[in-house]
Amino acid sequence: MSRSGLFFRRLGEVNQKSKAPVLAIIAQSAWGCVLALSGTFDQITTYTIFALWLFFGVTVTAVFVLRRTMPDAPRPYKTVGYPFIPALFVLVAVWLVINSVVTTPVESFIGLLLIALGLPVYLFFRRKRANFREASIGGLESMAEVEPLA
Repeated sequence: MSRSGLFFRRLGEVNQKSKAPVLAIIAQSAWGCVLALSGTFDQITTYTIFALWLFFGVTVTAVFVLRRTMPDAPRPYKTVGYPFIPALFVLVAVWLVINSVVTTPVESFIGLLLIALGLPVYLFFRRKRANFREASIGGLESMAEVEPLA
């Protein structure tokens, strides 16, 4: 994300000696410590698992959307059992998310809150990246001449 301009640029830097993103590892460790101190192991896994299944379901749902909106796009791999297996997966994901909300509503809400807290941060960095692109384009006549920031 840092290399794409969607997070603090310094966190994307790789240490020359160790060839590792040391600052990113330190930041992620600090965030992990904050989460570890914020509740029990069961609570933390509930936040995480709830969020994971939410995103798993959305990701597999995207298979249906992309097949409908881009039917001629190249498909480097096949989705096994399409449409039945992905539909079953989405139904199970929805059931797990609903079950989490019903059985552990506080932890599920906190999981949703953690996800929601990331949205303003993402939007901030996306806007910052767009402003950087506009400033760096300068005299170029078309966006086609600009390499995308990957």
